Amino acid sequence: MPKMTAEQAQTFDRTSPVNAEILLATAEDRGCQCLPYINWFTYNRWLAQGYQVEKGQHGVKLTTWIATTKKDQEGNEVVTGRRPKGYSVFCQCQTKRIGS
Repeated sequence: MPKMTAEQAQTFDRTSPVNAEILLATAEDRGCQCLPYINWFTYNRWLAQGYQVEKGQHGVKLTTWIATTKKDQEGNEVVTGRRPKGYSVFCQCQTKRIGS
């Protein structure tokens, strides 16, 4: 898989209102001003932007739904359903700029 650019790391194909609410509530509980899809990213997205998640930090676990596909008789990919996939995101407050 090719490396993600900093610009790609800040771009999303889709967003989830439910996950955004979870992140807003978590930020409020932590007393920080981090906003979903602006200050919350996965570990790899933070790395692509030049940030390192600080040692010992724990991410917020979220769920997304991935389309499952199979090939039909003509060889075309057909969506057959969706499956859940878990991932963790970290707030900007949990990171530091690499090299600083």
